[in-house]
Amino acid sequence: MFNHNIRSCSISYFTQRNSSLFMTNVSDISYNFPLLIHNFVAQFYMFLVLSDGEYEVSVNEFTLSNQDQTIIIIKPGDYAQLQFNQCSGYAVVFDDSFFSQRYHENNLRLFDFFQPGALPYGRLGRDHLLKLKSMLEFMLDEYQSSNGHKETVLRSYLNILLFSFKQVETLSVSLTKPVAKMVNEKVFEFVTLVDEYYKEAKTPSFYADKLCVTPNYLNKLCKQERGVTAGHIVRQRIMIEAKRLLRFTSFTIKEVANELCFDSTSYFVTFFKKFEGKTPEEYRKYIV
Repeated sequence: MFNHNIRSCSISYFTQRNSSLFMTNVSDISYNFPLLIHNFVAQFYMFLVLSDGEYEVSVNEFTLSNQDQTIIIIKPGDYAQLQFNQCSGYAVVFDDSFFSQRYHENNLRLFDFFQPGALPYGRLGRDHLLKLKSMLEFMLDEYQSSNGHKETVLRSYLNILLFSFKQVETLSVSLTKPVAKMVNEKVFEFVTLVDEYYKEAKTPSFYADKLCVTPNYLNKLCKQERGVTAGHIVRQRIMIEAKRLLRFTSFTIKEVANELCFDSTSYFVTFFKKFEGKTPEEYRKYIV
C-alpha cells in the first residue's frame, strides 16, 4: 500500500510538452500510460466520464470500481491510481494554463468540484450522460483533427463541459464543512495563497500581510463567506495534506511532521489530535 515517495505526474507525461491538454478513450489509458496504475500525485486537472465496464480508480481516500454512469474528478495535489479493463468512457487532462489563456475571469478554482476537500466523484443521470458523451465525441474529433485553430475550439468545449458538471449535485459536496461558494475576491486570493504556503505559513497574519488587510478583517471576510475563521481554513488545508501523507506514504510520523514544516513531532501530533480527535498513529492504523 505504502510508498516512501510517491511519484509526481505532470501533463507532459501525456503530451511530451507539446500541449497543455490531452484527451483519449479510457480504454487506452492503462496500456499507453502504465505508470498511472501505481499511486501518483497529480500535477494536472483530469476528469473521467465513465459509461460502464471494469475499472478501479482511487482518488485520495476514495476508491471507485465498476460503477456505471460515473464522473470522476482529479485535481492538482490529489493522490490517484487508475486501472481500466474493458471500460467505456473518456478522459480529459489539462493544466491551468490551457484554461486561463482564454477564460481569465473563470478561474478553475471557482468551480466547487476543484476545491480542496471536494467529493471527487458523482453519478450521472442517463440523459446527462448522453449529453456529455455527445459533447466529448465532438471534442475528441476536434482534438484529433489538423485544424489550426482547434485549441480555441477545445477551450470552448472544456468551458461548456465544466459548467455542465455543476449540474451533478454530488460534485458540489464538500468533505470539509461548511460548503460555500467563494464570491469575495479577497477570500478567493486567501484560499489560493493558503494552497501555496500552507506548509511554511500556519498563521492568518502571514496571509493578511500578503493581502494588505488586517488579520481581524480577513477573519471577518472568511466568517461571512465560509462560516469559519481564516485560521480554520489554514489548519484544514494542513490536515488534508497530513491525512494524504499518512495514508499513501510510508513516512514516519516525524517525517510527516518535517514535510509539513512543523517545529517538532510533538507539536504536529498535538495539532493533528486537536483537529481530528485521534493521533496520527491512531489515524493510520484506522485506515489500514
